[in-house]
Amino acid sequence: MDAQDPGVAAEAAFSFDDYDNVIGFVVSQAGYQLSRGLADAIARAGYDLRPREFPILNRLHQYGRLTQTDLAALTYKDKPAMSRTIDRLIAIGLVEKITAPDDRRAFLVSLTPAGKATRDAIVPLIVAMLEKACRGLSAEAIATTVATLRTITARMATG
Repeated sequence: MDAQDPGVAAEAAFSFDDYDNVIGFVVSQAGYQLSRGLADAIARAGYDLRPREFPILNRLHQYGRLTQTDLAALTYKDKPAMSRTIDRLIAIGLVEKITAPDDRRAFLVSLTPAGKATRDAIVPLIVAMLEKACRGLSAEAIATTVATLRTITARMATG
């Protein structure tokens, strides 16, 4: 195989002798740096919100009222973690939950006005952070990266 052969590139991408270039490690590094940047931006703006909580506010903004199960699936969180996170968001007044009218064992979660205001205030901070992170990258490069990561996510989700 020569350098033009995709098999050579794949072998290099999975070589743990060159760990800094293993895709899983690079994705983890990027995720860590993005999460840290988000945490810093939120803290500077004076909000009591953790980076892992923002997706919940955003999905509720996007979809409206959701069951805890649906919210967990849409944010890639396990049910116990989702329950703890929702309890914290309720305690700080950003979400509310009610018993589902058609299933008394299920809860529906929605944004409070404070939750909507917090989400709306944080979005421009995230946009600015992402613009900084992606500065100099073409829209095509960003779209390719997103598509590649979606493919990896889908393949790993299906086993």
